[in-house]
Amino acid sequence: MASTLRILVPLLLAATSHGLARGSVGTEQERSLLQTYDKQLAETKGVTPVTRVVNLLKEMSKTLNKEQEEDEALYDKLACWCNNNKYEKNGASDAATAKIADLEANIERLTAKSKELNTKIKELEAEFAADKSALAEATAIRKKQLKEFQAMELDNIAALENLKAAIVVLSKHEGAAFPQTAQGFLQAASPSADVDTVKRALKSASAFMQAHQGYMPSYNSQSGEIMGVLRQLQEEMQGALSDAQKTEASRAALFAELRSAKTSEIESGEKMAEAKEDELAKADMDNAEAKEDLKQTEASLAEDTKFLANLGKMCAEGDANFAERKNARLKEIQAVSQTIEILEGDEAKDAMDTTFSFMQTARNTDKRRGAAAAILRKTGSPELSMLASSVELDAFTKVKAMIDTMIATLKTQQADEVKKNDWCKAELQENEMTTMKTTDLKADLEAKIGELESTIKTLSSEVEKAHLDISNLNLELQRASENRKTENLDFQKVVADQMVTAEILAKALDKLAKFYDEAALVQQKKQTPPVAQAEYKQSSGAGGVMSMIEKLIYDTKDITAESKKSESEAQVAYEALVADTNESIADLSKEITSKTKSKAQAKKDLSMTNGDLADAVTELENLGKYNGDLHGECDYVMKNFDIRQSARAQEMEALAQAKQILNGANLS
Repeated sequence: MASTLRILVPLLLAATSHGLARGSVGTEQERSLLQTYDKQLAETKGVTPVTRVVNLLKEMSKTLNKEQEEDEALYDKLACWCNNNKYEKNGASDAATAKIADLEANIERLTAKSKELNTKIKELEAEFAADKSALAEATAIRKKQLKEFQAMELDNIAALENLKAAIVVLSKHEGAAFPQTAQGFLQAASPSADVDTVKRALKSASAFMQAHQGYMPSYNSQSGEIMGVLRQLQEEMQGALSDAQKTEASRAALFAELRSAKTSEIESGEKMAEAKEDELAKADMDNAEAKEDLKQTEASLAEDTKFLANLGKMCAEGDANFAERKNARLKEIQAVSQTIEILEGDEAKDAMDTTFSFMQTARNTDKRRGAAAAILRKTGSPELSMLASSVELDAFTKVKAMIDTMIATLKTQQADEVKKNDWCKAELQENEMTTMKTTDLKADLEAKIGELESTIKTLSSEVEKAHLDISNLNLELQRASENRKTENLDFQKVVADQMVTAEILAKALDKLAKFYDEAALVQQKKQTPPVAQAEYKQSSGAGGVMSMIEKLIYDTKDITAESKKSESEAQVAYEALVADTNESIADLSKEITSKTKSKAQAKKDLSMTNGDLADAVTELENLGKYNGDLHGECDYVMKNFDIRQSARAQEMEALAQAKQILNGANLS
């Protein structure tokens, strides 16, 4: 009987402690109660079973009080966690709501600004396009005027030279009987060269008068001679040429002023448009960032709202469950205390002195223990009901059924713990792998951010350099235009000078040739005088001088031809320079547009990458937090898995042995 009690009572206590502690705590309590019972059996021989039950009930009371304290400590942690999370999430929700309002207002402002900048850019582009068109039109008109002036100037210079030559020719005949009309002179003039000269002069004068719509000089000589007419015509033509040159200079100055003003307006408009484009790119990028931030903030607010709802529900359930556990545990403690009082009464002490066994006394003679069993049953706790049955030592049918139930429960717990252990391993491994991947992603994003920042810096430098190159090209083109103008004026002057020089040299050569021809004729007709006279000889150097004059005339022609060739080549080079410069400016403008777009895209990519990096950092923080939660939940299970499995197997084996004993088996 003693060996039966030694096995049965610990089993009943194991069932009670297992139900109260639920799992590992129950196992420890079971071992503690079993050790206490074994110690009492070894040290207190002759102590009645009722005394042992009282001692066990006292252990139960201590265990229940300890559990209550532990439960309250855990509840305090839960309450603190609930309060902290409510405070943090409410604060985060308020901040997110305020931020959403600010972001929406900012998005509306940036959208309006982007629209305004687009309109302004179109207006600026239209303005400097109109300025370019006006400048091109003015340039075309100026080229046409310059071409007409140059042609007129050359014609007038040639006409003046003809008049000068005619006046020189007419001056030779001024001492003789001067013909009163041009026709009379032409009839009287003997040298054909003089006739040709006067004809050319009259033709030039006629062309000049036709160009001036029937213009006639105011001079009206009473003698009718044409010398005065030609001289006054020369003065009038020189005055007209001077006026035309002044008008041309005035036009050139006005065009230069217009070109400078229009160029300045175009450059100013282009710079302003570029500044507006940069401002537009920044506004669009800020708008995109604000929209992305708004999306993330709204998602975060939704998550916080959802978390708060779940938190409120979970914390409310935690409060209710704690109140329910506390109430049940207090009732249980009260029932145990009342049972101890009953078992320690006088009648119980008397019963302890009897020689009846624990089970016989509990079943047949001790009314107080029956009352104690009734009190235990009133609590409704299945574990105390089992203890009440052991107190009364009723039939073993119920005990065996309880043993079967406990074995099934232990098996279920055994399997659940295996699943929990496997789940913990899998979750920890997945958390570790995800953390490694996210860490690699974070490093990649940081590297990408560095590359994008470098790209933005490079593009900004290249765009700035392209703007500087365009400015330098425009300056060089302006200088080239001014140089071309100066070169053209020099060319015109050289050509005019060479024409005048050639005319003068021709007249000089003609004069010498005529003199020496006449002298030769006179020499041929001269008779030998009767008295010897001094002989006149022509200058021996006359031939050389005339040859030199002829050479100089050819040189003027060569210089004129060479000047025309150089002018043509310079004009071709200038036009090529203009074309190349315009092409370079167009290429640089396209490069600026392309790189500005690339810069804006890089800034947008940088903003998105920064957002991805922030998400990766947040994910790493969440993974670290979840890893801590997993270790908090799983470390004890995984560390004590083998011990707990072995202990639970021993419990099931002990229950099986107890059932065999109750069925009549003798295991001693």
